[in-house]
Amino acid sequence: MMDIASIMGLAIVLSIILAFLGILLIMIDIVRSHERDVDRHEEGREERRKAGVGGVVLIGPVPIIFGNDSSVIKWAVILTVIVVVLFVILTLLPGIL
Repeated sequence: MMDIASIMGLAIVLSIILAFLGILLIMIDIVRSHERDVDRHEEGREERRKAGVGGVVLIGPVPIIFGNDSSVIKWAVILTVIVVVLFVILTLLPGIL
């Protein structure tokens, strides 16, 4: 049986890992988009791209959803639901064990 301290330690480690994973993914995306831009510039193709942005802000139980692309908004909502479910599971886990 796990005690509360080990569960909290696990939650802290998981949150740190997820934060670093997010930073790593952002850095990889920046490098990849820069390489694509350099390749396009060398080929003489300049084109305007539209970036899709979106997000979800949770203030208590009220979600504030924003974005300029419906597919980005859909993924933001899906990821928010996954994170909220994980949060609820980790919150209730000490009572279950």
